[in-house]
Amino acid sequence: VAGFGAAGASTAIAAAEAGANVLLVDKAPEGHEGGNSRFCAQLFVSIEDVDKGIEHYKAQRGSFSTPSDDVIKAYVEGMHNIKATLGSWGLDESRIVDFTHGKVPNLVVEYPELPGSDAVRTNLIDGAISQSTLWRFLKSCVNDRKDKIDCWYESPAKELIQDPATKAVIGVRIDRAGKTVNIAAKNGVVLTCGGFENSPEYHQTYLGYPVAYPMGTQYNEGDGLTMTQAIGARMWHISSWESNGAGLGTQADRVRVAEGQQFFNKGSVMLVGGDGRRYVAEDLEQRHGHVLIGGTWMIPRRPEKNFFIMDAAHLQDASLMPWGPRPYRNWSMGCVDEISSGKLVEASTLADLAERIGVEADVLERSVQMFNAAAESGEDAYGREAATMTAFGEGPYYAFEVFPSILNTQGGAERTAQGEIVGMDGKPIPHLYSAGEFGGVNSNKYQGGSNIAECIVFGKISGEHAAAAKDDVQLDIDEQSVEYKIGSGDVSAYQQTPDESALSTGEVYGIGEGLGGPIWVKAAGSDGAITALEIVRATETEGVGTAAYEPVVAAIVESGGVDVDTVSGATMTSKGIIEAAGDALSKL
Repeated sequence: VAGFGAAGASTAIAAAEAGANVLLVDKAPEGHEGGNSRFCAQLFVSIEDVDKGIEHYKAQRGSFSTPSDDVIKAYVEGMHNIKATLGSWGLDESRIVDFTHGKVPNLVVEYPELPGSDAVRTNLIDGAISQSTLWRFLKSCVNDRKDKIDCWYESPAKELIQDPATKAVIGVRIDRAGKTVNIAAKNGVVLTCGGFENSPEYHQTYLGYPVAYPMGTQYNEGDGLTMTQAIGARMWHISSWESNGAGLGTQADRVRVAEGQQFFNKGSVMLVGGDGRRYVAEDLEQRHGHVLIGGTWMIPRRPEKNFFIMDAAHLQDASLMPWGPRPYRNWSMGCVDEISSGKLVEASTLADLAERIGVEADVLERSVQMFNAAAESGEDAYGREAATMTAFGEGPYYAFEVFPSILNTQGGAERTAQGEIVGMDGKPIPHLYSAGEFGGVNSNKYQGGSNIAECIVFGKISGEHAAAAKDDVQLDIDEQSVEYKIGSGDVSAYQQTPDESALSTGEVYGIGEGLGGPIWVKAAGSDGAITALEIVRATETEGVGTAAYEPVVAAIVESGGVDVDTVSGATMTSKGIIEAAGDALSKL
């Protein structure tokens, strides 16, 4: 199984439950696996009525020819049984909370006007949004099955090995510890390696953008595309992708800030292209980046250059900034991009601002004049609601460059209802399967929570089919290259206790669970209070979870206990540090 996110975990679990020995490989280091599943809202769809669900997902497909009816049927039937599937893997189903009417954009029924929508339910484990609850459950299921599932980290799959006569996929070439090894697969290979959000080459080829930035994992680089195209797999809806906001953001380690945020669609602020002209209403309703244009819900094409333009009054309007004091706050991460960084360009006049961002001064000034006239008349040529428009006032003026931002791609190698990858002849490539966002089934409109559900549904389908015994080919792989042996999985950080001999008198270790895995701390204290605390091992995401290290540790030491606040944008890491400190405190 190539790719350790929700799809890879589900595939490995299902295959192990079916009796297979599973090698699960991932290109990320341990603690950074998880793909987009680690960062997403954790919402998953269930279907109350299969017939209505099929009707609804066919309506989402619209005029597209993919996915086929039998694939939609398998998908919907899997979502009908998804709670039972998770329950069979060990989840207490009472933890599943119906969030269908939560009224949070992108987390509700997104297309209620389509037939069959009343069958759709959106769900969260423990009702927790963006706290990795589902991902951490699936990861724990993999760890609980270590007798059947080996994990290799920092071991990307690079090439598929085919039987020259039957064309069955009988193995995978994997980069492992600085060399390439050939792994024979007796019964099946499942690709669960995600999309191509981090591949500039594939952005240009399939999405038509020279620059676009990812919002999730940094490891989705189109490896599945590369491997399956090399053996003649047939692709489907390769240009299908999702975003948040209306598909625009700014580059940090990951893309942040979308125009769906109130700050960018209300007040004296407007969006212009690289020619300094407005081209769309900034306040359009968005559904995972899809907006209604000409009667069609679609992710709109964007110019190569895009800037939000605003005045000084807008910059200081605190009522528009629910998450932070400034518009250049990096909303999702809690980071601030200063004016000095150049991301927020400041100028005393519009003409100066135009020069700084490379547009014609008279064009930008005219765009502001037209915006002001629309704000005053209540009639906007692009259809923006008058109540959201405030005429520009005095300078200074600001420009904030944004780029197309990709939540995830959907397309890839076509798959059957049994999870098999299809060749150019329309027939399944023997022994080769997929699950998750690599070759995802959503081709057109997208219902939030469908992708994570697909990871589970097709993970189960592909895992079970790949685990079934095959006797139609002979394995013929160089024995000297086969290095995998059952039980050779990487030793997990879950199993490694820090060296006790490194502790001084009065010091103890404590362990907690972060987003990336275990967090170990070393603590000292007296009279039931912590007086010193140090994080000695953790695998949290750099610049995201790590933002919690210093402030949470400082707060615990200052208070002497664990009744401290979490850091916004790094909630799970904060909780893991607090849990570890509490564990240490119990030993002092």
